[in-house]
Amino acid sequence: MIPGEPGVTVHVPTLNTSRVTELCIRSMRHFAGRPFELVVGDCGSTDGSIRMLERLAGRDWLDLQMAPNGRRHPEWLDRWLRECTTKYALFSDSDVEFREPGWLSDMAFVAEETGAALVCGRMQHETECFVHPVTKAERRLAARPTAWLLMLNVEQVRDTIDANFEYHEVEDLNVFGGKIAYDTSAWYFKQLCDAGLTWAEMPDWWQSKYRHFGGLTWLGPRRSGPTWRVRMKQAAKLAIAEAHLHTARREDWGAQTSDIPASASLAR
Repeated sequence: MIPGEPGVTVHVPTLNTSRVTELCIRSMRHFAGRPFELVVGDCGSTDGSIRMLERLAGRDWLDLQMAPNGRRHPEWLDRWLRECTTKYALFSDSDVEFREPGWLSDMAFVAEETGAALVCGRMQHETECFVHPVTKAERRLAARPTAWLLMLNVEQVRDTIDANFEYHEVEDLNVFGGKIAYDTSAWYFKQLCDAGLTWAEMPDWWQSKYRHFGGLTWLGPRRSGPTWRVRMKQAAKLAIAEAHLHTARREDWGAQTSDIPASASLAR
């Protein structure tokens, strides 16, 4: 780490997303704009992910942790937050591609300038009337920071918030469906706000610095995977990711990281 610069540990869970995960790692290092530590947790992949991650770990790019019997997304987040030894813990899905310089230096700058306990790539605001596409369950969805890219100030939250990242439901007869649903990170966010801690959302112009493909984080085995329609959408996204990975491999993205100050628009 640069002397005087707060430490950041990035955490990425992955399952059977070898090529997308490699793109995520290479692009995050290439465009970070500042040093960071990286922890990748594999949930029992069988698609070559482990061999790929072991090769990158051999280049000292990451610390590989494995849960061969599987581990759910909220469990990874809870575990990593408890174990984090740097000031900031950042969580990224494995199907996030970083696209422009300074994405991490910008997030760290916002955290330091605002003093926020949580900085998210984007906030998903409350949805008053939600019908689950499969179960048809009716719920109000609580607001939450995007679980695929968020950063926590460990020093602020560790001894203050007694909550986890699990899915929660709370009965409320005055809302649509009679229940409020708290998806991954929403319950934690509620407890953070109730504790009086602050949060910040990255500005709209900054959103172009990353792409969340969506639907590629937990592919799982084909026999228990999603429907063929979903698979077709995944295939289209994978084609884009593989094309970008070809460039990243050819230019060896991640081999070097450069120091890039926070964007001028943030520093004003």
